[in-house]
Amino acid sequence: MLTGIIAEFNPLHEGHESLIRFVNGRPDSESPVRFLGSRFGFDSDGLVLILSTNFTQRGLPSVVSKFDRSLMAVCAGADLVIELPFLYACSAGSDFARGAVNIAGRIGVSRIAFGMEDTTFDAETLAGVLAYEPETYREILRREMSRGASYPKAVSIALEEILPGSREFFTRPNNMLAVSYMAAIKREGYNMSVIPFRREGVVTSRAIRENIAVNKKMLPEYSRRVIETCEREGRISDAGKLWPVLQGIFIRSGAEDLRGIYGVDEGIEGLFLKHWRESNGLEDFIGRCVCARYTRSHIRRRLIYILLGLRRDDVIEAMKDEVPYARVLAFTEKGRMILKHLRKSSHIPIITRLKDAEGFAGKFFAETEYRASQLYELTVSKPDMTRESHKVLQFP
Repeated sequence: MLTGIIAEFNPLHEGHESLIRFVNGRPDSESPVRFLGSRFGFDSDGLVLILSTNFTQRGLPSVVSKFDRSLMAVCAGADLVIELPFLYACSAGSDFARGAVNIAGRIGVSRIAFGMEDTTFDAETLAGVLAYEPETYREILRREMSRGASYPKAVSIALEEILPGSREFFTRPNNMLAVSYMAAIKREGYNMSVIPFRREGVVTSRAIRENIAVNKKMLPEYSRRVIETCEREGRISDAGKLWPVLQGIFIRSGAEDLRGIYGVDEGIEGLFLKHWRESNGLEDFIGRCVCARYTRSHIRRRLIYILLGLRRDDVIEAMKDEVPYARVLAFTEKGRMILKHLRKSSHIPIITRLKDAEGFAGKFFAETEYRASQLYELTVSKPDMTRESHKVLQFP
């Protein structure tokens, strides 16, 4: 029985470590973060981590690369690390969850563990609404979006009307992702159980990222060592480095050019072309574009799609079916044995190199992944444009 965890680990902190230790049957009584509420026995045959690639759900480059975060994950206790491809990793929560659950289900993961801030709320009902979208829910969405609400805000209002208390519940990011995972499992029809844990404590990846120099002391020793090595090697990302590239694209692009990009619709291209000349850097530009309809994360993701030149029709065609492959990033000796079994039983092709992807969708995903990794290299002080071709990380 394989257990799965879906994560960004941006970076991996003590809360993440506590969850992995608990799933692996090694709870740490000294950890300042608690994951409580399990009724499961952890007789797992292995822990498979579905890890977000170099760009996150919020449309930001991860603080260190996927290879560095894979190293953190294996040190924490993961046996096998599988990449969540860019097209799902740098996407809204529903697509992020759909892609990750699709990979986990087709590999043969039997249960998914995740942290939540509140395990007492009726998350099952919320997951059912998001999975099956009853007409009442769709009516409220249409009403709110016609009033100018962003899609996330419209969803929040609809769920609050259907189940009072939902809006407060969804102010916590881990709650939102947990329900997205549960909804994806229901929608996909996988026979997969969930292991929700109530998360206590104040450690967050965001707080650590905002001041790495001060807050890296909140990391486990192995994560701290990875961060410090990346600091010495000029491998800490800075999204602001992408601003000159984006300016160059805006210089040569008109509204029609931008409208052909995936996700650039509903007039957002007009905001971009209106504000870029007067902006003092990337974050200033994003702040000028934020409005009731477009959240900061929504805007960031569109900017990454523009930087990659992702054409709408190509992305829609490539994503219309299931995730085309499961790419291995890292494994332990135990993970090697899991892989040996999965190569015989998996319902999704397992690859270690992007060039091994097959079919239109597979090749499009792989090409997009390669380009996204090249773009990521522009965010660090010392780029390595060959990094995507690195071998899979193997550990004794």
